[in-house]
Amino acid sequence: MHPNCGVALALALMAASARAEETAPPRIATVDLTTVFEAHPRTAEATAALSAARKAARQSFRDKSEELKNTLQRHQELLRDGRKAEAAAELEKANTLERAIAELGTTNQRALEEQFRTAKKEILDDIARVVREFNAEKRYAVVLDKSAASDNGLPQVLDAPGAHDITAEIIARLKP
Repeated sequence: MHPNCGVALALALMAASARAEETAPPRIATVDLTTVFEAHPRTAEATAALSAARKAARQSFRDKSEELKNTLQRHQELLRDGRKAEAAAELEKANTLERAIAELGTTNQRALEEQFRTAKKEILDDIARVVREFNAEKRYAVVLDKSAASDNGLPQVLDAPGAHDITAEIIARLKP
């Protein structure tokens, strides 16, 4: 857990307690954001689109690789036939294809990563909006992600007795 997270949480709880006119302890909610993310309607669409893009990239790579293989074979055949000028042209074409394949791999990987980051950010922004709207109605002092892990791999929320798990309610609000 980030060192400032514990301090921020403590301050939020103290502020909530100070605001409360009644003596009841502050209400805490937990949500499993991993489950919410997986259940988000756009997650399946984004995953399918990413899979299709990866498949297209692999096919493009295979096609270019096959073209390179055929070009190198033609180059060898031309050399055997003593047609050096034509063989040189095929070799130049092969070199161009090799550069294109290398660039294709790098470019496709960056594009796929960016597509994934963009889709994930949009989904997470939508989830955050729904959680904020939900909490504006229900007025919890704090909403914690019980699926989050700290830097050392332990869950950030180890125990939250009395906390209300709002995961199902958030998922229901995200459904179209």
